[in-house]
Amino acid sequence: MKKLNFLFVMIDGGGNVPPTFGVIKKLIQRGHSVNVLAEPCLERAVKAMKCNFIPFTDYFIKKDRKEDFLRDHSATLFKNPIFERVIFGPAETVIDQTITVARRQAVNVLMVDILLFPALIAGEFLDIPKMLIFHMPEYMPGPNRPPGNMGLKPGTGILTKMRDRILGKLMISKFNEFKPSLNKIRSGLGLPLLNNTIDLLNMADMRIIQTLKSFDVPIDPAPENVRYAGPVLDDPDWTQSEKWEYPWDKKEKSPLIVISFSSTFQNQLVAVQNCISALKDLPVKGLVTLGLAMENFNFDVPENVKLVNSVQHSQVFPHADIVITHAGHGTVMRALANGVPLICLPMGRDQKDNAIKIEMKGCGIKLSSESKPYKIKKAIERILNDPDFKINAVKIQKEILENPGMDAVLLEIENKVLAHKEHNIVALVE
Repeated sequence: MKKLNFLFVMIDGGGNVPPTFGVIKKLIQRGHSVNVLAEPCLERAVKAMKCNFIPFTDYFIKKDRKEDFLRDHSATLFKNPIFERVIFGPAETVIDQTITVARRQAVNVLMVDILLFPALIAGEFLDIPKMLIFHMPEYMPGPNRPPGNMGLKPGTGILTKMRDRILGKLMISKFNEFKPSLNKIRSGLGLPLLNNTIDLLNMADMRIIQTLKSFDVPIDPAPENVRYAGPVLDDPDWTQSEKWEYPWDKKEKSPLIVISFSSTFQNQLVAVQNCISALKDLPVKGLVTLGLAMENFNFDVPENVKLVNSVQHSQVFPHADIVITHAGHGTVMRALANGVPLICLPMGRDQKDNAIKIEMKGCGIKLSSESKPYKIKKAIERILNDPDFKINAVKIQKEILENPGMDAVLLEIENKVLAHKEHNIVALVE
């Protein structure tokens, strides 16, 4: 395979980083060159992968990964600060910087994080293949499903199917509030205007969805550019790599409950404390991974619970009996890859969708993020006393471990890029 030159355009949104880095590592293993246009706070992690790091010089200039730039912990589907602060507000400068870097680095293919999907316009303008990376399940509405991020089961009856169609139209309408600004950018670049903002997603040469197709509710009929690549199970780059030692007497056979919430701030302090308190009078051991967002906060901790700032899930989850989590996709998939049932307290983003799917698959329990300790305690007892949760989690574990992963998708990308180059050469000759 001829060596290609990739450009990734991304920010640090927490859960989007490990899956995107997973793709980057795979491309480097396949002999390609990778450039990453991102916030300064990701420089060290990007360079550690032997990539060419290029910082954003405008707007996305965060230097501290603990900074709460997203500020979305009170977001709703139709009132979400990420629309203005991340996706659409800075679209013009993101597109301009992407064009500049892509030209300077002479890249062959553009890889765009879903959080910055207007950057696809840069690839369209430069006439290079452009791929969109979903670090989570499907987000868009379809004839058979509601929009993402609402935690709704797809409608099965007349009323719920009508609900899904109405919500889908409302989502398209919400995105179209930003269509005038995008079309102004497109007009300045000599590109045709959009009928709908979400048409941009269908213009991508490929939409890479990084989850199991069986875990998702795929759009039916499927858009031609959708590819399910399976989950990336890599630990976040910032977690401690030192070997984790079980901190209790190994002769004790108490179940291990791991509490692991978002690495970015989602106002999760009370939820984490409630989970800790739920373990106080149970015959279990608890391990809490605080992460970047919570490591500087204080908690009331009973004797059977230990706190750590960070530890790799790959070291801890094989020993866990239950994972209690915000239901971020990465944490969910790493737990299920070890056959561990979950208790989900979703707080926003894709988490409600992940939690409802956990419930639908019978491998965990969905609770409110405001659940009190007694309710969390009851959920723990229910899972420990009902083997079906473990059985169903192991079924998904088998699917995850048998999933072929990114290789088939990356081969298709390589072939698309080469076909595009050959087409351009023929057109030039003609």
